[in-house]
Amino acid sequence: MRMTKLTGKTLKNIEDEFNIESQKLLLRSAMFRNISPGVYSVLPFGIRAINKLLDLLSDQLEREGFQRVYIPSDIEFEKSVSLSLRNDMKSYKDLPKTIYDIFSSGREKIKIKDGLLRSKDFTTFRTCSFYENEELLLQGYENIIDFYKSKFCEMGLDIFSLKSYNEKNPADKADELIFTCGAGDRTIYSCDKCEFRTLEEVADFYVQQYETDDKEIEAVHTPDIKTIKELENFMNIKAENLAKTLLVKAGGEIVAVVIRGNRELNPYKLSSILNVPIRDINMAEYEEIDGNIETVPGFVGPVELEGVRIIVDKEITSVGALVTGANKKDYHLKNVKYGRDFVGDLIAEVSYIMDNDKCPVCGGSLDKEYGIDLGKILSLGKITDVKNLQYKDKEGKSKGIYGASSYIDIYKLLSIIVEKHHDEDGIIWPIKVAPYHVIISILNTKKEEQVKLGENIYRELKSRNIDVILDDRKERAGAKFYDADLLGIPIRIVVARGASENKVEFKLRWKNEKEELDVNEAIEKVLKLLKIY
Repeated sequence: MRMTKLTGKTLKNIEDEFNIESQKLLLRSAMFRNISPGVYSVLPFGIRAINKLLDLLSDQLEREGFQRVYIPSDIEFEKSVSLSLRNDMKSYKDLPKTIYDIFSSGREKIKIKDGLLRSKDFTTFRTCSFYENEELLLQGYENIIDFYKSKFCEMGLDIFSLKSYNEKNPADKADELIFTCGAGDRTIYSCDKCEFRTLEEVADFYVQQYETDDKEIEAVHTPDIKTIKELENFMNIKAENLAKTLLVKAGGEIVAVVIRGNRELNPYKLSSILNVPIRDINMAEYEEIDGNIETVPGFVGPVELEGVRIIVDKEITSVGALVTGANKKDYHLKNVKYGRDFVGDLIAEVSYIMDNDKCPVCGGSLDKEYGIDLGKILSLGKITDVKNLQYKDKEGKSKGIYGASSYIDIYKLLSIIVEKHHDEDGIIWPIKVAPYHVIISILNTKKEEQVKLGENIYRELKSRNIDVILDDRKERAGAKFYDADLLGIPIRIVVARGASENKVEFKLRWKNEKEELDVNEAIEKVLKLLKIY
């Protein structure tokens, strides 16, 4: 490619304000253009960068037996794939079946200052795999995580996976692929003593055991005192010594969830425990409670609560005596103890972690950090929502098929690479994902010997299938150096005054040193570097 022909001019400055530097560089380098809030067009340099990422992912998967398909957007991805392939999976001999797909996706909630990290439209790399049983599913699940980590490492990224919420099948496992970044929107807690690390919405925490006096339960008149804050002031106690009982509609069922007064209900955990989609987890309305459950809104408590299943947060079982609602207007109960005064139908961790909580593994302190999620892996378990999705095993018995899927946001991946690899002058592309490997800068296009040598090097590298771009513009030398640094192409060959002696300047983008080399030496060095990387 010649820069005189390349569509998209670099920019020195942009007016847009972004939370992270990579978004400015993606626009200044003419990879993307912002055409309206949250909406971006992709220019040729950006197309090359995206294709490099997609090729790196798809080439390896195809070597491992994955095949590319096209799946329309009318039905959710996993169901569409299942419907498309069910006639191809009738025997155990047909499994595993593994496919991938590259798809233009969209999101409703955009964040303008996050740029391409939360743009309205983006490219998604998706996989879907089918297996004979749960054991093979889990093996395939771990394999796809390892695949992504390996590929991202080749891209110069340190990515880790963390347990996540599974929005497809809440009771099944899911993992997110995370890049640590102060401007990220994923909250992470990590232990300062052991290797424990967790996302906020699925975070467990150390539950301390408390010893309290074994006093008898006692009713307290609390006229029109309905909120935790009001109760704190009225009884002169802290919220942590209260238990709030929340009536929650989970799908078609109303459940009572008992958590400590200073904590918030975690709907992600509750969704996973009940295997109910999070969109169907809502606080019950008064009309749904009245006449169905023997209690009074504002005074709900777990003692003698009937007509509803009670889910007790694990912490409640160990904190000792608490104040709860009495299921009677204007009354609360104090000295309430789990096991003596009430029990739960289910004990589980259903509250959010708090900043002062301790590590559930070793009891160490938890530090808060932030990250960007660039993808997700989901277990689909046994697929039951697609008719006739079964295979016959070796004995001829019909059995259900298990599945897993994954999603990678390519715009986020590109952004993270640039965020990780840049300096004050511009992008520093890792060789594996660079849109071009080499840039040849002819400093003075009026000098015939410089033009001729630059053209010769350009043709030679192209003949060896090297991605090379020739800066043949009639621009000042300073402008060419500026753009070369901004674009971040890994290897730079400068053709200048030494052209008459077949000498060029050779520089690597990630190093400050320059060296003068004979043309043939420079070409050999390029070939050697590309083999190494």
